[in-house]
Amino acid sequence: MDGRDPAAVAASRPMMSSDMRWEAPPGAFARNFRLGEWIGDPVTPLFESWLLTTMEETMHADYARLVGQPAPRPLHVIVNGWYYYNLGFLPTSVRAIARTLPGLVVRLARNPRRVAPAIPPLARFGVDLYVREWREELLPAYLAAVTQAASVVETTPLERLPAIVDDLAAFAGRYFTSITMVAGYGWKTEIPLGRFYRDHLRERIGGHHQELLRGLSVPTTPAHAASSLDWYFPTAGESAHIPDRDRDRRYAHLVSDREELERRARVTLPSSLLTRFDRLLAEAQRASKLREEQVADLTRAWPVLRRAIARIGEAFLTRGTTRLATDVHFLKRAELTRALTESEPGLGDIAVDRRTKWEEQRRLSAPLVLGQPPRMLTSLLETADRAVRDPAPAGANSVRGTPASPGLATGRARVVHSTDEFDRVGAGEILVCPVTTPAWTPLFARIAAVVTDVGSVAAHASIIAREYGIPAVVATGDGTSRIADGSRVTVDGGAGLVRPAD
Repeated sequence: MDGRDPAAVAASRPMMSSDMRWEAPPGAFARNFRLGEWIGDPVTPLFESWLLTTMEETMHADYARLVGQPAPRPLHVIVNGWYYYNLGFLPTSVRAIARTLPGLVVRLARNPRRVAPAIPPLARFGVDLYVREWREELLPAYLAAVTQAASVVETTPLERLPAIVDDLAAFAGRYFTSITMVAGYGWKTEIPLGRFYRDHLRERIGGHHQELLRGLSVPTTPAHAASSLDWYFPTAGESAHIPDRDRDRRYAHLVSDREELERRARVTLPSSLLTRFDRLLAEAQRASKLREEQVADLTRAWPVLRRAIARIGEAFLTRGTTRLATDVHFLKRAELTRALTESEPGLGDIAVDRRTKWEEQRRLSAPLVLGQPPRMLTSLLETADRAVRDPAPAGANSVRGTPASPGLATGRARVVHSTDEFDRVGAGEILVCPVTTPAWTPLFARIAAVVTDVGSVAAHASIIAREYGIPAVVATGDGTSRIADGSRVTVDGGAGLVRPAD
C-alpha cells in the first residue's frame, strides 16, 4: 500500500521491544480482547481517534442500556502505538461484585432473555433474541445505510463526508455489540463441549472436540472483507484473489470425518450421557456457524469508509496539506475536520513523522496484557484452557498459545504481517502472523497450519482453520517475533504448541 516491496518490509522486522517500556494506567488492559482480536498492528491515528473510538463508545452505550454495565474510562489506551482494551468492566473484587449485582439482578428479573447472553452459564436462554434482532432488524438497517452511503460517497461535498463516516461507524459499533452477544456465544458453548469430551471421550476414542466443529460451513471471502479492522489496510476486493480449487473436495472430506467422529462418540457413550452430549454438540455447532455468518458482515461499510477517507486524502494532497494521499491516516479526527475548512500549516510534517513512528512501532513485539487482569477473568480463561488443551510437554524453545484447531503439521514458517505479503507464502508452509481476519481466508487454502499472536478459540483463524482442516495455535503473544521466517517448525494444534521441527 505504501509502495515498498513487501518482502523487504518483512525482512526488516527484527522485533526490537526489549528496551521499550510498556506502561498503562492502573488496572488491566489487553490487546487480545473484543475489537483487539481484529487488530494486529499499531493503530493509525485516524482510525484510533475516529472509527475505533466511535465503535467502542457505541458498544459500551449499548451495554449500559442492555445490561447496566458501566463503561470503564478510558475505554482503551495506546501504548507504543498498540491498542489495549480496558478490562475494568469486569468486577475485580467481592465488593465490586456486590455493587454491580443488584442492578444486574433487577434487569435479569425484568427481562431475563435480554440479560442472559452476558452471563456465560445463562447465555443459551437469551441468545435467540439477539439472533432474531440481528437478522431481522440490525443487519437490514446496516446494509441499507451502507447502500445509501455508497450511492453518495463520490458526490457528497468534502466537508459533509465526516457525517457519513460517523453514521456508518455508529452502525458498525452496534453491529459489534450484537457480535459479542451472538458470535460471542461460540466460546460459551465450546468450553462445555470441550470439558465433556475431555472427561468422557478423549481416552476412549482419541481425537479432539474441535474436530466435531469442522465441516460446518464453506468459507467465502466477500469483497468487503477487511484485512484489519484498521481502515488504513485494503479490503479483499482491493487485493489479488487466491483461488481455492480444492474447496468442495476438502469440505466433503471434513464433513465425512466429523460425522464419523460423532458416530464413534455416540456408540461409546452410555445412554445416560447421550442426551447431554447431543445438546452440547448441537449448541456448539450452531454457535460456530452463527459466528462466521455474522462476523462476515461486520466490515460491510469498510469499502465506503475507505473511499470517504481516500477522497479527503486526495483533496489534502491536491491542496498541499499532506505529501501523500494516504498521509490522511496519520492525522487525528479533529485535525482532519479542521483542515477541511481552514488552513492547517504543518500537518504534512506531522503526518510524515507519525507514519515513520508507526512503521517503527510495527517492529515491536507487544505484550498481550498490561497490568493484572481481574481474578474472575483469569479463572475463566484458565478453565477454558483446561477444557480445550491436549496434554503435551512443552520444550524450552516451544511457543505456547491457545489450541484452536487440532492436528500436527510440519513445514517452513512464513512470517507475514499483511495481505500485501500473501505471495511470499508457499504451498504447505506454516503461516505465522499477528492476526487473521476474513480477507485472509483465501490464504488458508495454501497453508499447512496457522499461528497468530492474538485470537481465541472463537477467533477468525480458529474457525477458518477448522473449516480447512488444518492445525491452528492462536494467542501466542509473540509468535511472529520468536518464530524465525523460513525456519522449520511443527504445529500441534490440539496442545497449542509450536516447536522446532526435529
